[in-house]
Amino acid sequence: MKRLVYFAAIVLVVALAGGAYWYNSFGNTTMVVSRWLSRSLDQVESIHVQTPEGSYTLKSAGGGWEVHVPGASWNIKARAMSGRVLTYEALLVDLAPHQSIGGFGRSGPEEYGLDEPQLKVILTFDKKGGEPLTIRLTSDESGTVYGWNSESPALVYEFDKKLFDELMQPAEYFFDTRVFHFNEEEIHRVQLVQPFGSSWLVEQIDQGYTFSLPGYLKGKNASDSEINLYIHALALLRAGRLVLDPVVTEQQMAALTIRFWSKGNDIPHSVEFFTIKDDPKRYLGRSSWLTVPFLLDVESVSQLVRSAFDVQGRNVFTFEIGAVASFVIDHGSNRYVVERSDTGWRVRGGEKDIPGIDMSLWRFTELQFEALPLNNLATSAVKLMQCRLLDEDGQLLKAMTFYADPKLPQGQCWMKNGDGMYYPVSSRLLKDLQGMFPAGTVENN
Repeated sequence: MKRLVYFAAIVLVVALAGGAYWYNSFGNTTMVVSRWLSRSLDQVESIHVQTPEGSYTLKSAGGGWEVHVPGASWNIKARAMSGRVLTYEALLVDLAPHQSIGGFGRSGPEEYGLDEPQLKVILTFDKKGGEPLTIRLTSDESGTVYGWNSESPALVYEFDKKLFDELMQPAEYFFDTRVFHFNEEEIHRVQLVQPFGSSWLVEQIDQGYTFSLPGYLKGKNASDSEINLYIHALALLRAGRLVLDPVVTEQQMAALTIRFWSKGNDIPHSVEFFTIKDDPKRYLGRSSWLTVPFLLDVESVSQLVRSAFDVQGRNVFTFEIGAVASFVIDHGSNRYVVERSDTGWRVRGGEKDIPGIDMSLWRFTELQFEALPLNNLATSAVKLMQCRLLDEDGQLLKAMTFYADPKLPQGQCWMKNGDGMYYPVSSRLLKDLQGMFPAGTVENN
């Protein structure tokens, strides 16, 4: 019996000695793996982020988010991209620690540098979400990342450096740089204003756009495809950089103003561009969507400039192709009368169909003038071909006459429409017709 007690005493002494050695060698720190956060961030109202480069706050506002940035002389409040804010929240929740460290001495988390963290995040919640949550992250010289949160103040967590880098985002990362936010299909009025350039206003009537300004185009059709393409370009427009400090503009009057209205809303979407003193390569922009000014390079702004001519409906005329029963061409001293038959088109008195007539008629409807039309031609213009389109009763539908002119740009010719105006158009259709109906063919009808 005495021997058994003696043996047990020896085991106890050895155990105590081992425990003392472990304590002296490794301190009182315990390492386990535990969950980083247990609470949900669904009720977050604000996220305050502090980094060595500065601080900012992401605030929930009206179903979206805003970025609040304190400045030396003024405070910035800009729209934030909700998707990026929510992704940032998810990163905070989903941090996966390699291990958690607890039971440290009196120095607590400070011994890991968490008293002066490289990243500090404070989350506030609504009434249902509970007390604010503080998160601290820092890294040591070896790259090991340590984290602490106020939900588990007795633990320090060790993380992968990659996640730490993803959380060290500047305020600019969250800025919504869209100049506009609207539904393209709801736009029904577009206006462009330049103090010393072309200005215009178009409105959607029925299914197409019509000019209200300038006066000489009032009531005339605009090009629906050009207007829709312009609206789409505005929808895709992004600021080059948001301005967080005051910028001195060169003029009080905007160099370019663009406005457009959505259906059922009298307040337009708008953007103004100002030249900047001592900075000829960029413009200062102010839009109805962005709450702070922004910068955009000259090339991008110049692409937004459209003249009234650029968006004008430039088709010379329209007609119903199916109503055309005969096509009369006068080329040189020859006349061709081409008639529609059951099998196609053929020259009167001929036995073979002529391919390509329907395509030529369609190309007539697509013909656009390349510059402003004239009432009179210069003496350098030479008449080349006349075309007349007739219906089945022989009534004239359309008449057009082509002229060559060395003063026109290469690849263009004049075309006189029935309204008496001379339009500069592409000469490709004329050349194709000249090839189909040569001036030297002796076949008159």
